[in-house]
Amino acid sequence: MRTKKPRLTSIVAQSLSPRSGGGFGPRPASRSPLEVALRAFRTDCDDAIQDLRRALLSLARESDSDPLKPQEVSRRFALNKNLTWKFARVLLAPDSFAAIPMLPGPEGLEIYLRAFEGAGIDLQHTDPVRAAIRKFDATVAHHFGDRAQLEVVLDGLRSDGNLEASRRMAFKGMAGVFGMRARSRITAQILSPNSDNPNNADVTLIAGLVGLQRLRPIGSLPVFRAGFVTPGDPSQPQPVFASADQQHPDFLLRDFSSFPNAVVRSFESGGRHCIELSEGPLGRIGESDLFFASTIRGRMNVRKMPNDTASEFMTMISLPAENFSSDLFVHKSFEGLATLQSSIHSTLGQPLSQDETQRANTMLPIDCAPTLIEELSEGFALSTYPRYEAIVHQAFAAIGAKLADYRLIRVTMAYPPAPSALLVRWDLPD
Repeated sequence: MRTKKPRLTSIVAQSLSPRSGGGFGPRPASRSPLEVALRAFRTDCDDAIQDLRRALLSLARESDSDPLKPQEVSRRFALNKNLTWKFARVLLAPDSFAAIPMLPGPEGLEIYLRAFEGAGIDLQHTDPVRAAIRKFDATVAHHFGDRAQLEVVLDGLRSDGNLEASRRMAFKGMAGVFGMRARSRITAQILSPNSDNPNNADVTLIAGLVGLQRLRPIGSLPVFRAGFVTPGDPSQPQPVFASADQQHPDFLLRDFSSFPNAVVRSFESGGRHCIELSEGPLGRIGESDLFFASTIRGRMNVRKMPNDTASEFMTMISLPAENFSSDLFVHKSFEGLATLQSSIHSTLGQPLSQDETQRANTMLPIDCAPTLIEELSEGFALSTYPRYEAIVHQAFAAIGAKLADYRLIRVTMAYPPAPSALLVRWDLPD
């Protein structure tokens, strides 16, 4: 079924004076964060967009056309209808900032105006449109440099923008700069009651990279590191599954990992167990899936302690990925999830701080609200990796836990920023 475009109401004869309803009257006393941050630019931008609207309406009167009937304008002047719709939306935008994304570039502007000039409209009626656009571009140049930089600024200040455009651009740029990219970054943590101490919980971690590609020869890639591994010491990370020789820790989930024409090498460095991926083919030919699993017994408290009042789980995001998902499987006996919250923080130049003020300063304006799933009987698949459920089921079997006894906290997003850290937390009960 074809989606109908919204009908545009003609405003060709509408006054754009500050006293009219044209969108340039007095603003409410309360201002949004965007208004406060861009007050000086807002004033200059309003003037430029108001000049442009006046010039467009004057051109419409002279040519006896209605820009708010873009399909008619398209047919009459042999113009692309996408271009005529842009000018219609400039006129209908509720304010000058909303009009900015609709402004055509220099080439589109000239195509539009020359069509009118070719139909006999004098330059004295088309040049004011050019002058208004030049005024807008001069305003942008004075405040930010160019339209591309302005778009980045506005993307970070929109209440509903979620930095989506900037995150997409960052993904492409970082992939090119660092020479690698992944289709998906996946983590899952299982929080289970500790058999020795009811006030503690064991934490089992599954971490994976799906569709990891090299975009240029970059040598070996470090892909996993576990701190200070001592076989048999439950307070330190241990493999979830036994290694092939039953002698050495093997954190790599070989049944779910593939690395064409490459080798995975494990080694000790500085008391840490490290795994790296050797050199391999570029692009899709060398695309790898890598999954790792570890567990630590008694890793966290489940009740409030004098120096521990909240459960906090941090996931580092350090390489360009198209998709990101973080799952927490929490045993149903654990309390406190009524205060569940999540946020994503910049770690550019420093790790995530424990100080609340510094954390607030590094929080990024990205919606990463958690989803709480109470019952898992209908599954918990991830579209970015079809075998995800199989990995989790094997991990539950390995630690002797029943999936029905757990609830799931899930956070997902496209084009996660890097470097950053996802923080999921809730207050511990007394």
